[in-house]
Amino acid sequence: MNVARLFVAAIVGFVITQGSGCVRKADIIDEPDAFVPTTPTLEAGVTPIVDSGLGTDAFPSCAERPFGACQGPVDFPCSFQSWVTVSANKCQKQTNCSTNGWLRVHLGAGGCVDAIGMDQPNEAAIRCLAAEFGPYRCPCRTSEVTHFFGLANTPDSGTCTGPKG
Repeated sequence: MNVARLFVAAIVGFVITQGSGCVRKADIIDEPDAFVPTTPTLEAGVTPIVDSGLGTDAFPSCAERPFGACQGPVDFPCSFQSWVTVSANKCQKQTNCSTNGWLRVHLGAGGCVDAIGMDQPNEAAIRCLAAEFGPYRCPCRTSEVTHFFGLANTPDSGTCTGPKG
């Protein structure tokens, strides 16, 4: 009789531990573990659209363009913010750190950049940005990204004062 009770207790214990022992949960939301104080952010303000040539026939139609460097990983295919930041930094270096102020890049419904805005236009930077964005499209929805070049960039200094990211 004690053997039967021991056997039943072992089976019940096994069922309880196996029933709740193997649970897998994926939490893909990146929630902060602790309070992180927010820092003030700069706002771009007015950034007038510049004549970049993106709306002309200088480039193939949007549907004919290959995807550019704005493709992210498989689960998150759009990396437009990163593409704008990398391109802005590249053009800033190519123009000897001569660009100041704000840049605003607008991605149209077809996935192509259709407008560039700058509050302190720099012709060399505009040409560079048009060459970066014009021939390509993105697997992204309509969006807009701003980038701050800084305010004290001069070609004579050889270094850029704005954000490096």
